[in-house]
Amino acid sequence: MSSNCRRLVHFRRILSAVVLAGLSLLPTPGPAQQAGTATLRGTVVDEESGDTIPEAIVRVKGRDPVTVGPSGRFELANLEAGTLDISIQAIGFSPKTFKLGLVAGQVLTRVFPLEFTGARLPEVAITARATRLAPRYTDFERRRERGLGAYFRWEEIKARGFSSVGDALRTVRGVRMKCNQQNYECFAEMARSPGCYPRWWVDGVEVYSFHENTPIRDIYGIEVYRGAAEMPADFGGSNAACGVIVLWTKSKPYR
Repeated sequence: MSSNCRRLVHFRRILSAVVLAGLSLLPTPGPAQQAGTATLRGTVVDEESGDTIPEAIVRVKGRDPVTVGPSGRFELANLEAGTLDISIQAIGFSPKTFKLGLVAGQVLTRVFPLEFTGARLPEVAITARATRLAPRYTDFERRRERGLGAYFRWEEIKARGFSSVGDALRTVRGVRMKCNQQNYECFAEMARSPGCYPRWWVDGVEVYSFHENTPIRDIYGIEVYRGAAEMPADFGGSNAACGVIVLWTKSKPYR
């Protein structure tokens, strides 16, 4: 073999060795990069405040449960493509199952909102959350503590199974409800003063009636003042002699 051929063979051997060495240094594909799989990156949040929820438990069939970290975030890799049911639960929130569609090779980022219930949380934690959400809730809580009228807060509304605002108000002693089934508009009347109709306030705005089909799950709190003896200064005035009914709605950016 000529010297030129020997040099060519030697060069090819060196080149092959370099290529093989370079390939051995490349990172091996991770679970999310394997064929036919996808990755899910999620954040668990309070649907009303948008605050992240740490310590939530994430479950997917066929896998061990995952506990969400302090940031409220989690990641699930090597998920099979197709339909995925993911269940999430956390103390103080209603558990919920989400259905997702995954595509092979996809990295899906999602926010998972949970509905706050306050279950297994101390009263101080519930009140503190209300204070953070909005000043109007603080005013509601302050008046509720005084107890001069009749009050419903969201957890009582849910526990008692009211299907509408009217259902809740019908349980208040001294209040009669009259609803027009044609336009679903309702009015209240004070039993002790027939023909005396209270004023209505919704989220700080004075109105004259409310719709019977107002979703009860969207109500944070209800205040009922049946006369001057119960009336707080916040809603006083000559037009409040027949009482005042106040509704506070929730604000849920993640619903």
